[in-house]
Amino acid sequence: MLVFSDECYLELGWEAEPVSVLHPDVCGGSYEGVVAVHSLSKRSNLAGYRAAFIAGDEAVLGELLQIRKHGGMMTAAPVQAATVAALGDDVHVQEQRARYAARRAALRDALVGHGFRIEHSEASLYLWATRDEGCWETVAHLAGLGILVAPGDFYGEAGERFVRVAFTATDERVEAAVKRLGRLPG
Repeated sequence: MLVFSDECYLELGWEAEPVSVLHPDVCGGSYEGVVAVHSLSKRSNLAGYRAAFIAGDEAVLGELLQIRKHGGMMTAAPVQAATVAALGDDVHVQEQRARYAARRAALRDALVGHGFRIEHSEASLYLWATRDEGCWETVAHLAGLGILVAPGDFYGEAGERFVRVAFTATDERVEAAVKRLGRLPG
């Protein structure tokens, strides 16, 4: 059996400390059948670059490399250079994390103040918010305030009473949403 772990949010734990599937406490020190998938889209704002890497079981990685080569999907040299630069610099990751943390705190406080409850939002770039109503009612309510969110049922049955609020917009857009949530009672 192969286990692939999406670790694109590994640096973005807020109320929990994410742990890689490659950590000895998780994999028992053996990478056999285990691959971690990392992207620089979140931590380094390189979403459009498609800059990423995989780590883990050497046998699996070798097979994936051959498929990628023969599929004509080689990464362009400028993207490779940007990837190397991003992986060699932790300062920008700390700055981006602080930026996301401030946006998250502002949106969380505004949503709670507007009558929402936040759950299952310990990590990543989203808040799962609910007012204990169907997600589409909440989508309509927030759209009426000029705030766009994703309906939770897009992500399965467990999301039917939630909306997913991203804090990836600019600081100015997040500030505008916070002000809109503060104007009207929940």
